[in-house]
Amino acid sequence: MVFHNGAHRKLGNVMTFEELQRTLEALLFTASRPLTLKQLAAILPDAGASDLRRAVEALNQVYASSERVFRIEQVAGGMQMRTIAEYRSWVQKLEEVKTIKLSMPVLETLAIVAYKQPITRASVEFIRGVDSSHTLRTLMQRRLIRIVGREMLPGRPSLYGTTRTFLEVFGLSHLKHLPNLQELGMDTAQLELPLDPPDAPDAPEEAPSQK
Repeated sequence: MVFHNGAHRKLGNVMTFEELQRTLEALLFTASRPLTLKQLAAILPDAGASDLRRAVEALNQVYASSERVFRIEQVAGGMQMRTIAEYRSWVQKLEEVKTIKLSMPVLETLAIVAYKQPITRASVEFIRGVDSSHTLRTLMQRRLIRIVGREMLPGRPSLYGTTRTFLEVFGLSHLKHLPNLQELGMDTAQLELPLDPPDAPDAPEEAPSQK
C-alpha cells in the first residue's frame, strides 16, 4: 500500500502513518534480533514495504534531530535499533551486554571464511599453513560460520560460510558490505587460492536480500 503525504492519513482503515511509526518503534525496541521487512509485513499487513522504509527514515530523522543515542540500522538483512558508534564503548561496560572475544587465530580463520566462502577446511589450512579444525569448530560454536554445502570432490568435504549472526555481530546488512581488503591493510595475495576452481560459485547467504 502506498502512503503519501499527511501523517494522519490512514493506512487502509487501520492506522495512520504516525501510528505506524510508533508501532514500528515498539517492535524494534522490543525485538532481540533484527526484523526483516517480511517479518514486519506479517505483523503489519496493512503497511507495505515502502511504508515501512519511510517510517524508519522518519523515525531516524526524529532521533537525529532530538540527538538520541540510537538509530534504526540495516543489519543482517533486517532492521534493528542500535546505539550510535560514539556511545557503544560505554554500553559494552554493562555486565549484561554480551561481547564475543575471539583470539587472533580464530579471527584470522573467520576472515578467510568471510572473504573466500564457500571454502573447505583444507583450503583454509592451505592459506593459514596450520591445522584449522579447532578454530573452525570454535567459530561454529559461536554461530559465526556454518556448513553451507559439500564440495564435489572425493569424500565430499564440507564447505563453510558465514551466518546471519556474523552479519549482526559486525553490523553488516549484506556480505557485499564487507570492507575491501586493501582498506584493512591486508595483502590480497594472502587470500589467493590457486587450487580453487576459477568458476567457484558465490557464497550462499543466510540473510535475505537487502533490508
